[in-house]
Amino acid sequence: MRVSKLQVFEYDVAWVHGNYSMSHGRTAGTHRSLVVRVVTAEGLEGWAETCPNGRTYLPSFVEGERSALGVLGEAVIGLDPCELGPLNVAMDQVLMGSRAAKGAIDMACWDILGQATERSVAQLLGGVMQETVPLFVAIPIDSLNAMAGHVERDFATGVRVFQVKVGDEPTADVSRVRAVLEAAGPSSTVIADANGGWNLQSALLAARQLDGLPVQLEQPCRTMAECIELRKHTGLPLILDEVIVTMEDLMIAKLVAGVGGINLKPSRVGGFTRARAMRDAAEGLGMAFTVDDTWGGALTTAQNAALAASCHPDNLTATTYFSDWVDPLVATGPRTGTPGRGATPTEPGLGVVVNRDMLGPPVIDL
Repeated sequence: MRVSKLQVFEYDVAWVHGNYSMSHGRTAGTHRSLVVRVVTAEGLEGWAETCPNGRTYLPSFVEGERSALGVLGEAVIGLDPCELGPLNVAMDQVLMGSRAAKGAIDMACWDILGQATERSVAQLLGGVMQETVPLFVAIPIDSLNAMAGHVERDFATGVRVFQVKVGDEPTADVSRVRAVLEAAGPSSTVIADANGGWNLQSALLAARQLDGLPVQLEQPCRTMAECIELRKHTGLPLILDEVIVTMEDLMIAKLVAGVGGINLKPSRVGGFTRARAMRDAAEGLGMAFTVDDTWGGALTTAQNAALAASCHPDNLTATTYFSDWVDPLVATGPRTGTPGRGATPTEPGLGVVVNRDMLGPPVIDL
C-alpha cells in the first residue's frame, strides 16, 4: 500500500457560546482548522484534523503548520501509510518541529490502518478499555456569574469534570475558582488551568490562596523550571500540559517535578504514534491524564475518542468532545452518549464520514 495523494483543507471552527477567553486576553470566537486527507493507490482515504489555538498558545500556528504540511506531504508520497514508524522517521528527516502538522498526517494514516485491518483506531492503540469515556468541559474566563452559569449548564448534562481558566491576577483567579467550585458541587473534579499565564510569583500567591480547596492546578507557569520550583511550595495536585512535548518532558515532570498528571494532546506531541508511547509511559508511572487537543471539531473529537477509549480507566481523568460545543461539524463522529460520558467509535479507522462540500477546495493538493 502506498500514499498516492495528500490534500489539506481549511475551515473556521467556532465556540457555540460566543468568545472563548484564556489568560492574558487570549480571546477568540473562531479558529482556523486544518483538515488532512491522505489517499492510497488502493483507494483508501484517511482523515485527520489539527487546529492551533491562535498564535500565542503554543509555538504552533496555523500558517506555519499549513506550510509544514506542504513539505511533509511531499515526503510521505509513495510511503506505506500502515508503516507508521518509517513514515514518522521520514517526516522527521525533512523537518524539525511542526508536530501538529506531523500529527495530522500520522493520525490520518492510523485512520487508513484501521480501515485496512477492519479495526477501530482505539483497538489499534491498545484496545477499547471502556465503551464510554468521562468528559470534561473547559470554562473560559468571564464574569463570575457567567462562569458559574457555564458550569450549571454542563453539570445538568452529567459532566462532573470542569477545567476553569485562570492565569491572570491571582486574587481574581481565586474568586473564579471559588465560583466554579460552588456551582459544580462536591461531586465534581475542578482543575484550575492557567495555560502558563502566571509567573512564579503570581503562581505562588494563587497557590497559597487555593491551598485547602478541592482543586488541581494545571500548567501554572510557562516553563518547566518554574513549575518545578512551584511544586516545592504547594501541596496542591499539579498537572502539566503545554510543556509536555517529548518523552523526556514526561519523565522530568514525574521524576523531577513530582507531577501526578498531564494533559495529553495528540497535536502537541506529534500524533497517535507518539501519544500512544507517552500514554503507556504515563500509565506505567502511575500518572493520571486528560486526553485533549488544542482546538478542533468533529475530526478532533474522533481522535480524542479513539485515544481516550484505549486508556486505562484508572488513569484517564476525562477527555473532551469538541463536537458538543463547536460549530460547524464537517464530519460525523462520536458525541455525548450517557450523561457526562462520550460514546467511543467502533467502526474501522476513526469511523468518520467527512462532508467534503463543507470544506471547499483544498489549499494543498499533492
